[in-house]
Amino acid sequence: MTFFANFKKSALELKKLHCLCVTAILIALDLVLKTFVNVQITDDLKLSFAFVAVAAIGMLFGPTVAGAACLITDVLGYLIKPSGAFNPMFTIIEMTGGIIYGIFLYNLRFSDSKTLAGKFADKNDVKQIIRIILAKVAVVIVCNLILTPLAIIISNSMEAGAWVYAPTLAKYPVRLVKNAIQCPVDCVLLLAVLPIIFTAYNRVFKRKATAA
Repeated sequence: MTFFANFKKSALELKKLHCLCVTAILIALDLVLKTFVNVQITDDLKLSFAFVAVAAIGMLFGPTVAGAACLITDVLGYLIKPSGAFNPMFTIIEMTGGIIYGIFLYNLRFSDSKTLAGKFADKNDVKQIIRIILAKVAVVIVCNLILTPLAIIISNSMEAGAWVYAPTLAKYPVRLVKNAIQCPVDCVLLLAVLPIIFTAYNRVFKRKATAA
């Protein structure tokens, strides 16, 4: 019940003005990172840091908001910089990633004494570190290594009129190695950035609540 309650609680966040404002800012950041700050490794593999904005939305506002934000960023990203035909399967994969981040990171709580280097102050933060790592690993396994290759196979099969999987399977070792190398780097980036976002968010909106 707690699992599904988090989705309902996250949906209620949409009624709050600061949720809409902060989410809009993070969506804009996601679009900038996804559109202009990325490296194309192969036709199917791209190195991007837009996941940081999505993870931040999931941490602050939960799986429902993060999933909706990913829907918006994927559609807007395609309109801003079209690349081939629009494929709703990849939109669903984007949403799945946002939901996973929200499931693992919603209600993440860090201790107050942080440095900008992202150091953690007490034992409670060890649990938060584990949640962040598990969130990234889950996204890599579910979205990058399972759903994305499957979507590519289905898309190629629809174009060819037959079940075509050999080209995607041939590239799978490259995808596996790329994700195995990038995942630890992404985890370190999340561990460094998320506490800063969390602290900044709490300072701004707790101060406003106190002033009100």
